[in-house]
Amino acid sequence: MSEYNILIAGVGGQGNLLLGRVLADAAADDGYRPVIGETFGASRRGGTVYTHLRIAKSDLGPLIPRGRLDLLVGLEPLEALRASVKFAGLNTTAIVAIEPVQSTISQSGEVDYPDVKTIIDHLRKLCGRVEPINTKEILQTIGTYRVLNTLILGIISEMEITPLRRETIQSSLDKTIGFRGLNKEAFLAGVEVVVKSNKI
Repeated sequence: MSEYNILIAGVGGQGNLLLGRVLADAAADDGYRPVIGETFGASRRGGTVYTHLRIAKSDLGPLIPRGRLDLLVGLEPLEALRASVKFAGLNTTAIVAIEPVQSTISQSGEVDYPDVKTIIDHLRKLCGRVEPINTKEILQTIGTYRVLNTLILGIISEMEITPLRRETIQSSLDKTIGFRGLNKEAFLAGVEVVVKSNKI
């Protein structure tokens, strides 16, 4: 592997930056030289947030080149679609939480929020593989939406689509915020999503 590129797309308040930090820390522990790129948009609650994470054995620039995105993590469906237009290609796998979160742009009335099915259909045209996840349903059983990023980490680790090992991701999560309580429950729920759907 010469490089592996991950883009996390969401809105402020979803834990975008923390998710990127855990994956970057796991990459470093696995012997890679991760680079976290700039975060676009306003990281305040409701603002668009993109985090670039590039993983390789050698130094890379901080921003993912157009068409070279390996993994798109969409914490919000419309933001995932916006990011895919700029960076995705046929080699891109997209893991997308299908629960809409109204951003400042859609709340202002500048744009109408499209139907989520339509968003997923467009993503399938732009990415090689799209995995929509009903995160709302899963998080309701946990009792909080604040562990969305931890749930996604569990899904990523079990799908084994990145060069990172599940054990290293879990260890990084433990060092960053603690692998216990609701975070542990959400991570393991993400693992279970993959096991049950045979996406291993």
